[in-house]
Amino acid sequence: MIKRKIFPVLIYFFFLLCLLPAAIFFYKHPAYNWDMLGYMAIVVRMDGVKDIKTIHSVTYNSAKENIPPQDYNKLVDSPSVRIRFANDPYYFEKILPIHVVKPLYTWSAYLFYKAGFTLPLATVMPSIISYLVIGLLLFHWLKKYFQTTIAFVAALLVMYSGFMGAIAKGSSPDTLSAFFLFAAFYFILEKPVLWMIFLFLWVSLLTRVDNLINCFFILSLMTFSDKWYRKISLRGYFLMIGILLTSYILVIIPVRQFGWSLFYYSEYVKHMNFNRDFNLPFSFSDYISYAYSKAVTGFVNSNFTVFVFLAILIMVDRFSIKFRNFTFDQILALLFVFIIFVRFILLPDLSDRFYISFYLVIMILLVRKFKNRHQENKNSLKLNN
Repeated sequence: MIKRKIFPVLIYFFFLLCLLPAAIFFYKHPAYNWDMLGYMAIVVRMDGVKDIKTIHSVTYNSAKENIPPQDYNKLVDSPSVRIRFANDPYYFEKILPIHVVKPLYTWSAYLFYKAGFTLPLATVMPSIISYLVIGLLLFHWLKKYFQTTIAFVAALLVMYSGFMGAIAKGSSPDTLSAFFLFAAFYFILEKPVLWMIFLFLWVSLLTRVDNLINCFFILSLMTFSDKWYRKISLRGYFLMIGILLTSYILVIIPVRQFGWSLFYYSEYVKHMNFNRDFNLPFSFSDYISYAYSKAVTGFVNSNFTVFVFLAILIMVDRFSIKFRNFTFDQILALLFVFIIFVRFILLPDLSDRFYISFYLVIMILLVRKFKNRHQENKNSLKLNN
C-alpha cells in the first residue's frame, strides 16, 4: 500500500530530473533578449532607486559585467535605436511602461534578485521555474490518456522541443503566463472548478496585462455556450469580468509615472515598433506596414501555421467541418484561432512565445479527440459482435 502511494510521487520526481539538464542549460545559456534590459531596470526601480540616470547606469553596468561581451554588444549596437537606448537614459525611460505592466513577473524577478542572483539571471529564473512546472503539469495531464511510460516520453519530447526551449531561456513573462493559462485550461477541460479557473486566469492577467483578451473570450465561451459542463451565470460572469477590468486598471496605473496616458494601449501603439523614433507620429499606413512585416515574419519564423493545421484537425469531423455539431473541444480550438486574430489586430505579433499555452492545449485536444474516437470504435465493435 505504501509503495503504491510512493511510486507516483517518484515518477514525477524522476520526470523532473529528466527536465533538469535542459533547465541547467537554459540557466547557463540564457537568451539575453533585449527585453531583459527593460525588466532589469524595473527590478532596480523596485529596489528603491528612483532616478532614471542611476537606474540606467545600474542596468547597463550590470548587463556589461554579467553578460558575455558578444551578447552584450548585440544589446547596445545595431539597430541604431539600441545605441540611443544605451546612451540616453531619458529615451530608455520611454520604453519602461511596456515592462512595468507585468507585475507578477517583475516581482518574481525581484525576489530572485534579492535572493542573490545577478540582475540578468534574476529576469530569467521565473521562466526556467515555469518551464519545469509546465512540464510536470503536461506529464500529469497526459497520464490521464496514456500509459505512464508513453505519457512520460511524450511530455519529455514536447518539453525538449524548440518552441518550449525558446521561451524557457528568455527574460520575459511569457513562460510564467503560459503556465497560468495552461493550468486554467486544465481545470476547464479536466476538473471544472470555476474558482480555480478564474484564479489562474486572473493571475495570468497580473503576469501579462494583455491576457485580458484571453480571459474575456474564454469566460464568455463558458458563459454563453451550452457545450461546457455547465454555464456560468450572468451574475458570476459580470462579477469576474469586473474583477479583471479593475485589476487591469490597477496594473496599468504605474505607466503614468513614466508620462504615459492611462489609456495604455493607445500609447503602446506609438512605441511598439522599436526601429523607429518614439517621438514621431504613428500613422495608419505605418501600422499596416508594421503588421504586414510581423505577419510575414510570423509565418516564416514561428510555429503558427502548424498550430492552425492542428486546430483544423480538431475541428474536422470525418473529413468535413460541421459547425453546428461542434463539441466544446472543437469550439475551444476555433476560439484559439479567433483570439490570435483579434490579438494580432490589436498587437501585431505572431511569435510563439505569446501562444505556448494554446499550442500545448491543442496537443491535449488532439489526444482527447483520438482517445474518444478509439472509444467509439471499441463500442461499435462490441455492438456489432
